Amino acid sequence: MSEELQKDLYMLQRHQEQIEDIYGQIELIERLIEEYEKVVSTLIEMQKLEGEKDALMPVGANIFLYSTIKDTSKVLARIGSKVYVEKSVTKAIEFVNKKIEDLKRNEESLVKTAREIKQRMDEISKRLRDKNVQVSEEKD
Repeated sequence: MSEELQKDLYMLQRHQEQIEDIYGQIELIERLIEEYEKVVSTLIEMQKLEGEKDALMPVGANIFLYSTIKDTSKVLARIGSKVYVEKSVTKAIEFVNKKIEDLKRNEESLVKTAREIKQRMDEISKRLRDKNVQVSEEKD
């Protein structure tokens, strides 16, 4: 097998691995966007509440504590490692929406990168087919 052919086969495999990594990142971003959208929805509903409200507070592993929300007009938002800031619900919604926008921009960038890699894979596959090398097409 020629060195050029080996290089093309290696690059095809590497590109496929890169695309799989990118799709994994896109999947994670989509889950985060979904979670943040639920947060926005919850905050919008919370804005409608007045006075103290009983609630269930998740503590992890599907375990909840009974709690009372004393002030529905403010929340704490994490802005860094162990750094929280008090925000009005409206400002918190803006804060989360900005995170959603940032995630969507990152997702668009990853999709663009995946398309570029796929285009390079198509070029390599065509070169290999032109040399009568059997190449199986990967599903997107």
